[in-house]
Amino acid sequence: MATLLLLLLQLLACCRRGSAATPVRLQPSPLRVSCPGPHGQVFQRQDNEHKVSCLWNSTVTLHYQPAPGAGPEVERKEGQPPSPPCCLWYLNSVSVRNISRWSGKVVLQTAQASSPGASSLLTVKCSSASCAAPECFHHNVSVEISGQDMRLFVLWPQTHVIHVWQPVELGWCARLKSAGWQYRFSSRGGVPSTLLLPSSEHQDTPSPAVYPTVELQQTCATYYSYRLTVRYRHPGIHVALVSIDEMPHVSLSLSLKVEPDLVHVLSISSKLLSVPQQPLSLSWWLQPLTLSTLSYRLVDTQAIGGWLHSYGSFTPSSNFCAISTPQSLDEIVVASIYFHVDGKRFEELMGELHLLNGTLSLTAGKETPIHVNLCPGKTSSSTYIFRYNQGTFYTSKENSSTFSTDCPNTRTVFYQYKELSYLLTIEFLAIQWYKFKMYIYINQKRSLIRSLAERDLDVHVFSSGRLSFLQNFSYLVWFIPARHPVLQCKWTFHLQLFGTKKDHVVQSSTYTYKDHVKNATRFVRRSALPFDAEKYMGFVAKVNCTGSAPTPALLSVRVNNHTAKTIEAPVVCEKKECRITRCWIQRPDPRSIILYKKRALSFYLFVKLNVDCHIGISVKPLWYVYPAKDTETEPDWSNPVNTSAMFGIKMIHLTVPSNTLDYGLYLFYFTVEVVPIRTSISLKAHDIIYVQIERADLLANISGGSVRTVGFSESWTLDGSESSDPDAQEGPLIFTWYCTKDSADYTTMKFSLKNRCHPSQKDLRWITPSGPIQKIPPESLPGSTLYYFRLVIKKGRRQAYADQVVEVDPGPPLILDMKCLENCGRSLIPTERFSLSGKCSNCKPSNKPLYYWSLFSDTSKEIHFDWASKTSTGRSGAYMSIHALTFTKPAYSSYILHISVTTWDGRTSSSRIPFSVNTPPRAGRCNISPRHGIAFLTKFVVKCRGFSDSHLPLTYKVIVASDVPQTTTITSVVENTFGTILYFGSEPKTPPSLLPVGVPSHRYTLTLYIQVSDSIGAFTQATLRVYVKKPLKTQSLSAVFHELLASASRLSASTSAQQTGDRLRAGYLAYLAASLLNYVKGTPTVQLPQAQLRETVVKTALNISVNSIMDVNQVVAVLSEVTKAVEKMNVMSQDLAIGKLTAVTGILKRQRSQTHWSEEAEIQTSGILRCLSNILRADLLSLKNVSADGIKHIFSIMEGVTDIVFWGKVPEEIETLIETGHWNITLKKNEAWNITNYLPATYTCDNCFYPTLRKGDGSGVTSDTVISTAIFEFDESPFPWLGYTSDIISMVMGYKITETKANGDLVAIMPERTDIFLGRKGGLATFHLVMGPDKTETHTTGGFSFEVNKTATNIYFQIMTKLKATFKVLIFTGTNLTNTQPVASFVAFHNMPTVASGNETSTADCSITGPYIVCLPKSLLTTIVQESGADTQNISIVFETRYILRYPNRKVVGIYIFNDHCLFLDGIGSQWSKDTCKVGSLTNWEKVHCVCDSNRNRRSLSALPAPSIKFLAAKVVVLPNTVDLGRNLIADLPKNPLTLITVLFIFTIYLLLCCWAIRRDRIEKEIKYIIVLPDNEASDEGSFLVTLYTGSRWNAGTEVEVFLQLIGQYGRSKFRCLWHKPSPAFQRGSIDCFLITTARNLGDIRSFRVRLNNEGESPTWFLSRAEVEDMSTRKAWFFLCRKWLFLDKNKPSRDWKFSVTEPQTPLPKLDYFLINFNRRLTEYHLWLSIFAPVIVGGFTRFQRLSTFLTVILFSLLVNIMFFNAEKDDETPIYLRYLRSVTVGIECALLTIPVEMLIIALFKYSQKDPPPVVTKMYPKVDSEYWNNCVISEKDANVIDTEEQMVTVNSPEMDKSQKSSSNFAEWDIFFRGRSLSTAIRQFRKIPDTEPLLCWWCVSVAWGLVLSITVLSSFFIVLYGLSYGYQTSREWLIASGTSFLQNVFFNSVLKSLLFSAMSTIRPKYSEDIRWVTREKRVEINSAEETERGT
Repeated sequence: MATLLLLLLQLLACCRRGSAATPVRLQPSPLRVSCPGPHGQVFQRQDNEHKVSCLWNSTVTLHYQPAPGAGPEVERKEGQPPSPPCCLWYLNSVSVRNISRWSGKVVLQTAQASSPGASSLLTVKCSSASCAAPECFHHNVSVEISGQDMRLFVLWPQTHVIHVWQPVELGWCARLKSAGWQYRFSSRGGVPSTLLLPSSEHQDTPSPAVYPTVELQQTCATYYSYRLTVRYRHPGIHVALVSIDEMPHVSLSLSLKVEPDLVHVLSISSKLLSVPQQPLSLSWWLQPLTLSTLSYRLVDTQAIGGWLHSYGSFTPSSNFCAISTPQSLDEIVVASIYFHVDGKRFEELMGELHLLNGTLSLTAGKETPIHVNLCPGKTSSSTYIFRYNQGTFYTSKENSSTFSTDCPNTRTVFYQYKELSYLLTIEFLAIQWYKFKMYIYINQKRSLIRSLAERDLDVHVFSSGRLSFLQNFSYLVWFIPARHPVLQCKWTFHLQLFGTKKDHVVQSSTYTYKDHVKNATRFVRRSALPFDAEKYMGFVAKVNCTGSAPTPALLSVRVNNHTAKTIEAPVVCEKKECRITRCWIQRPDPRSIILYKKRALSFYLFVKLNVDCHIGISVKPLWYVYPAKDTETEPDWSNPVNTSAMFGIKMIHLTVPSNTLDYGLYLFYFTVEVVPIRTSISLKAHDIIYVQIERADLLANISGGSVRTVGFSESWTLDGSESSDPDAQEGPLIFTWYCTKDSADYTTMKFSLKNRCHPSQKDLRWITPSGPIQKIPPESLPGSTLYYFRLVIKKGRRQAYADQVVEVDPGPPLILDMKCLENCGRSLIPTERFSLSGKCSNCKPSNKPLYYWSLFSDTSKEIHFDWASKTSTGRSGAYMSIHALTFTKPAYSSYILHISVTTWDGRTSSSRIPFSVNTPPRAGRCNISPRHGIAFLTKFVVKCRGFSDSHLPLTYKVIVASDVPQTTTITSVVENTFGTILYFGSEPKTPPSLLPVGVPSHRYTLTLYIQVSDSIGAFTQATLRVYVKKPLKTQSLSAVFHELLASASRLSASTSAQQTGDRLRAGYLAYLAASLLNYVKGTPTVQLPQAQLRETVVKTALNISVNSIMDVNQVVAVLSEVTKAVEKMNVMSQDLAIGKLTAVTGILKRQRSQTHWSEEAEIQTSGILRCLSNILRADLLSLKNVSADGIKHIFSIMEGVTDIVFWGKVPEEIETLIETGHWNITLKKNEAWNITNYLPATYTCDNCFYPTLRKGDGSGVTSDTVISTAIFEFDESPFPWLGYTSDIISMVMGYKITETKANGDLVAIMPERTDIFLGRKGGLATFHLVMGPDKTETHTTGGFSFEVNKTATNIYFQIMTKLKATFKVLIFTGTNLTNTQPVASFVAFHNMPTVASGNETSTADCSITGPYIVCLPKSLLTTIVQESGADTQNISIVFETRYILRYPNRKVVGIYIFNDHCLFLDGIGSQWSKDTCKVGSLTNWEKVHCVCDSNRNRRSLSALPAPSIKFLAAKVVVLPNTVDLGRNLIADLPKNPLTLITVLFIFTIYLLLCCWAIRRDRIEKEIKYIIVLPDNEASDEGSFLVTLYTGSRWNAGTEVEVFLQLIGQYGRSKFRCLWHKPSPAFQRGSIDCFLITTARNLGDIRSFRVRLNNEGESPTWFLSRAEVEDMSTRKAWFFLCRKWLFLDKNKPSRDWKFSVTEPQTPLPKLDYFLINFNRRLTEYHLWLSIFAPVIVGGFTRFQRLSTFLTVILFSLLVNIMFFNAEKDDETPIYLRYLRSVTVGIECALLTIPVEMLIIALFKYSQKDPPPVVTKMYPKVDSEYWNNCVISEKDANVIDTEEQMVTVNSPEMDKSQKSSSNFAEWDIFFRGRSLSTAIRQFRKIPDTEPLLCWWCVSVAWGLVLSITVLSSFFIVLYGLSYGYQTSREWLIASGTSFLQNVFFNSVLKSLLFSAMSTIRPKYSEDIRWVTREKRVEINSAEETERGT
């Protein structure tokens, strides 16, 4: 497991290393893997030490062993053998093994190979466990397990024909080879027939061109290749077989067809001839008859005769027709043949053969004759071979002939001439006799001979068709290919005509070739001929027709005696008239009626005309063209188009040339007349087609073709100027260019950022998409890339495009010039800055190079480095500057800095520089003794120990820290340890020394820095803190001062002053003296002559010689300390200090240029700048003592200090900020290309500086010139002696721009233009303008006035407002604006500059433009003053905008008036100038924009030159006093009583409702009915309180009598009439309680029944629920009824039974929701609950009504506050009412918390009310009770039911009493012993909270205060509103009221009710009366006693 984790860690390290730019260095694999088997080790062409091949098998055994030089026998340096590697084995990416051994074997089970090309890949990944990655991370070993794959093919010849003895080159390729494999080649008939070839004898891969297919070439490119050559002796089909006999067995075969070279044509043999008397003379001709037919004739010119001949199978003999018998009787035709060939065209050949006296002469064509002496006297046989080759021939003789001869004396001659070959045999039988034989062959290499039998006879037979009405016969026509005259006589045709039943021959005729008929095609339709009639010959046979049925016919065709063919062809004899079967103008779609053609293109119309006629016809076609409006309107037939320019008007094929017809729709009308010859019949037909003439397509064209290649550094163009409109040349074309790297983007025309061609491309369009020609500058597009350009041209609605693919060649490689700039020793000093340059030398700014720095360890591992905080350049620039102290604690001894650069065109390059780090001395410990002491009295000793380093000796430097780092900061210094040096030397212990006073605010703590340095310069720093208290009062500080100063003077003046230690000690003592003076200055008890003594200290510092940076440190420390109280110094002392600082600065510059250390030098500059700040502050405080020369020297020193800091900066570094208490210096260093030459869109700095440099010309700078910019910012003017000091309203800014030369010198340059923004510190006339509605209340207006004189200049004012409104600014003369016209007008926008609305106003003199900035030009002001005739004149400025404000407001618009000048100071010796720099256009009330133009040349600087800093400031011009004109412009709004009327109306309604609510509350409080039924008996045992809940649905109540029966456990009661008169009951939403007694105790109530009578007005009743409470046991039962009860005419006595609801049974969700929703509406709805029938709880109607009044008034108040609020945006007039509705909705939501608070205080803080005694009704009138009657039948049922008692009733009383008689009621009432009184007590439910009783008072206080305050403010604000505003307010208030009543409360009830139904609910969860009221029934006596 540990090994696996180690391997994973190494893999992760490899991945991280792979992400860096450095490539991973892998070691060779430690193992060698092989897979030997019974077939031996196999190999592939790609195998190497890291790739092995194995032959596929079901089981593969792999052996592995150590690689050479990596085994256990190799010992490492430590003497131990290396540990075995850890190797993971993966089969097809699936892990199969994990092995950590040097050798062994692995057995794998592989899958079945699916195809010959299939394979499995085994990967072995090894890593060594003895070391870390990547050095010991090894290459993988890949093992490919595959089967043998072979391919067999023919390399040459690549044709399909192979001839006898032609060399055939066979090839095969195989994937694998093995040493034990042999390829066996076998092919019967081949030479060689068998061959064994070892697999190791493979050959180089042939060229790709020789492979038959590309797929085969690609496969064999990685296989082993084999080749062999074979020849075949005999023609036929031969099989070539290649196989491997060893494992694996593979066999491939290939079939080859071999054809002979020579084909036999003719053989002849003569009779026995005499040598001297019968010479032989033969002549032959080979003549091509047709392209595929040759004829050959052999003639015996001596007419010897007796010839025997034989022919080839495909050469029939023929006596050619056109050639007669020989003209001479001495000639005999020996043979005449013809044959067919397939091949090239043959030429005509001829020749002769003569044999005379044994000499053979051969002549062929124009070749030289050949003569051969056959030597007939010799007995040996000879062979002669002749072949004409370029006019020469060759002969050869051999002793033995290769041809067989019949006798020994035979001469054989082989003669070849072009396509013919002759084999001649002359057999000499005796000296005088011979026999001649000749064999003729044709060369098949030149042609493929085919026999006539192989060719089908080409015969086409036609019947002439149906008969016309003029004839009684028909024609049979047949055609054969035209034949050569010599072959025509061989063709014969035999025609037989049969009867209808084919029983006899009617007509028989024979035809020969001579019977052919010219123009036979006229007998048939020419369109039916499937061949070219010009190349065929036709024959016609006339057939007499005896009937109308087809006549059977047989046509026999015979060619000589070799080929015959019989064709059955019936003859049609049916008669029919001529007719036109089709007349149709062709069109692409047969259904289309309109053709669309381009005007600039010619087009054609063709008519398909089919005429069915078998006689000659005359055709007269004609075209007409008419203009048409549309396809539905008939054209003007009398006005055809002139068709004279068209071709084919009288033909069926019409040609319309281009530009013949104008644009529009045309009707082409074609008509044709067909007239059969010799008849008067005329056949007519016509067709029409509409043609729409459209504009032609535009032609887009890009010069250069569709593909072109351009150079990366070349300038090239995309020229689309050749694009055109074919219709017309006038009118412009719109060109649009597109570009992408993926042509698929043009399909969707969607832009993909990754496919953009240029970084500036925002979409598919090119960066400059318009124009016909695009000029592409050099290096504009990345090289090695294809760009798909598209040109789209448009003209109107037409458009076209053209594409061009441009391939840009790769650009030149990038060259990185990496060099060290600072800290460039052999070892890096970590306490100093480390600067490098990695600039690309051949990169241009247009290439946009991107640099990327990386830091690697010495093991090539990338290090996580904080580039942002550890460097001042970041990692993305060409330069690198690493802060000091970065490598003080290095993790590695050496590092590698790597830089890579990538240009936007895709080129990349990288470089690296290694460096080692000099580790600072190892830290020890330092202490000081004592830790506490007295300043200037106690002597302290610092002692260090434990510091060590390899670079000795060590030096110790002790620095006493000062407050300079806290008052003067330089951001480029990492740790500023500036202070005086107490000790410097090699001893770790300092001599006893005095210390200055510690910091009083830090308990007199003094900080000491101890720097321990090695010999190279790296130091380790320790910090000590010592407590140095102020001197004792007994100390003589004057004596101490003089002693210190004397010692310092003595050391600086002694002969040992040249020693560093003495100079440092003198400086330290002088520092102590200066610190003592500073202490005394703050101690009033000690008085010393400060000015004199400080001058002495300065002079002492002057005497200290300065030769090193430490000397500089001591002098600067003394001067910084003595100038702390510069006000105590005289002018002499200041001048001496400035002089010494000048010298010190020069020495510091010299030291800096020699040592190249920036950190220490910049630390010293902080002390110098502190001195300068102190001195300059003193000069500005005491203007009388200010010295211009001194300030000049101060700026000279500043320039020297900035030069020192600039030397430590690199280009592109972050700016360095130097801050003192009174001024700042900002230093920037950039290359010229990186300096912005344009103003940014936004700027956030207070003081901004934007220079524009000259570039490109001889006087300008180049793009890589290093430019240094120093910007000086002064809070106060450092030149108080100059003018305009009191008028300066901004900071004083100075700047200096220098160019760095190659030798490091700085040369000042002047920018061509400088834009400077100076933050204002005043100089504004600011006031808020009163704005309000104008007199007409249609606009918002306001204005002001001021006075101007004749000398007035431009005046600017800026409108400041949060509104995005457009103001119209009107300029009037004077302050009386009644009936006057403006002299000028402007329009001020919030997002664009102000424009003059009249042409008479010129703003050319105004340099400031911007949104809301209005300029009153000097010319306008001067004209106004001159026209008035006075010296001064008032001017009024009036603003108008849309109607925004409804009443005057001073907070909406502010006015800022300004008028500035820019001051320029060219050096300290000059004066402020107002002409050099002008006020820029971006000036506003916050900043002044100054623009300075200069053409001065650059000049060089000496070591301390005169100040070359340029200064700028802004001064204010005297601004006029303004007067607000709001009272004159804004309308006086009348008092509007609408709000007062509304409030009074609300209070009136409230008072009326209060009377009603109080009365209802009083009634409900006094009367709470529990209805006691009059028929209750005193003797009844059971007493039940029945509560019935009538539903709240519409018409749910009833007025009919209700009867109720209780059914209990022990019985049931009688039906009791629920008598309630005269009190109303059973009303909608009511709750009615009835006290019912029963004769016996019923036990637990199980159910009850209800009946209704039919004597009321509302016979229906919705019973929601009911409850029954036993008054004796206090037990209650609940019933959920939820049912409509109604009477039915069919069942008048119907009753309804309701069973008790079990407590454990969940209630239906809908029922519970409706009940709960109804309760919440009647209880929580503030408005509906006031008018509810019953109020439950102590929240009375009067309280609810008062709460509702409070909510309404508060809502009105919130609405009116909304309308009183200022609005930043404009509300259109037509949306004001909608805005009112929106405000109303918002205000209704805001009142909800107030409403809920008051309701809670009233509802939950009520005390339980005292019990209310509800007595029974007084004596009941009989008129009411008598109405409660029931029918006799029902009464009997009631009595019967009353007697039914449960058997189990233990309390059943046997004595029954009946007292239902009403007459006895009065007696019963008076005589009852238990006359009852009912007491009800309200119970607070447990679920409701209970508040303190005094919360009711709080609620009434809130109601009263909110009501009074709301009413007051509503009336107060409303009286100032106009009618429109009041009406909008009233709409908003009404919306709030409606929302509160109908939406908010209803929605709350719905929401809470719905949420309560989420969980199951039971009957106990419903509000019941018995749970809220406790009812007691007591005796009347007790009641009376209680009262």
